[in-house]
Amino acid sequence: MSRENDSFIVLSINHEVAPLDVRERYSVDDSKANDLYALLHNTGGVSESLVLNTCNRFELYTKLEKDANIECVVAILAEFYGEPSDKVLEHLHLRSGREAVQHLIEVSAGLRSQITGEAEIFGQVKSAYAESQNRGYAGKLINRVFQKGFQAAKLIRNSTTVGEGQINIANVAVDLASKIFGDLKSAAVLSLGTGEIGEKTVKALRSRGAKDFGIASRSQERAEEVASKWGGAPHVLADLQSYLPQYDIVIASVGTDGAVITHDLVKKCAARRRGRPLFLIDLGLPRNIEQSCDAFDNVFLYNLDDLASIAEENIAQRKEAVIESTNIAANKAQHIWEAIAKRGLL
Repeated sequence: MSRENDSFIVLSINHEVAPLDVRERYSVDDSKANDLYALLHNTGGVSESLVLNTCNRFELYTKLEKDANIECVVAILAEFYGEPSDKVLEHLHLRSGREAVQHLIEVSAGLRSQITGEAEIFGQVKSAYAESQNRGYAGKLINRVFQKGFQAAKLIRNSTTVGEGQINIANVAVDLASKIFGDLKSAAVLSLGTGEIGEKTVKALRSRGAKDFGIASRSQERAEEVASKWGGAPHVLADLQSYLPQYDIVIASVGTDGAVITHDLVKKCAARRRGRPLFLIDLGLPRNIEQSCDAFDNVFLYNLDDLASIAEENIAQRKEAVIESTNIAANKAQHIWEAIAKRGLL
């Protein structure tokens, strides 16, 4: 690998290479991101960096110092996660140079998402870029790569059909709920979380005809705000035990370090439901619902990896658009990388 190619790298742990429990272990929230950025730039070897963390991926983009190599970054990650380097390497996918640029374009355009073509990822990558800028860790190389990468991703979204329709994980979750339960008009559905995914879940529920649904948030004010917009009963997460038994389907997308729905909570809930089935769909990473909750009779738990079969159907439907989009990404990445080399940014 040439020095030019080796200076810009991306290390990725995502749904393509790692199961849910591994992605959960390597997930990085805002406070952990602070620690990782500090470690990267205090240890030495890294001159620019950007941390991207979503429900299905952790990615680290870096520009290395001239005397550094990939082993330096892996050693830093090993220290950060408290695991041996070889253990961390088991789950990391490495790309460098032009391939790293192409990967960024494909991720930003939704080509690498579990739900192919979903649009949320573009905003998530832009937010991660803004965060890196605000912290002072995005230098000339990362600025150039990401700004040009966003332009290429927009071109893909606008000139192909890969993002056609309302494609997002919330819609897929509600589709799954419809397949499980049948007509949602007769189901009581609870959306846990009022962030972007939570609000899109409520919107999708309304579009599928759900009439009896609840909206739970950490604050009563936020729950009422979303309920006033879409309808539904507002709830506070702290009171979950009191109202959970009245719902047949729960779709959870709360940003949290620990489970919101625990084994003990579901045990009490199942007893109060007296044998009526309870369907739990967990869109969180880290997970919102303890895995052991599916041990009870008539309680059925689905997580992000259970959406894989639906995702595969989605890829099949968009095969031609994905091929066209990938070709655009490869072409644009080549031009971006050549321009970067000419500018002496490596």
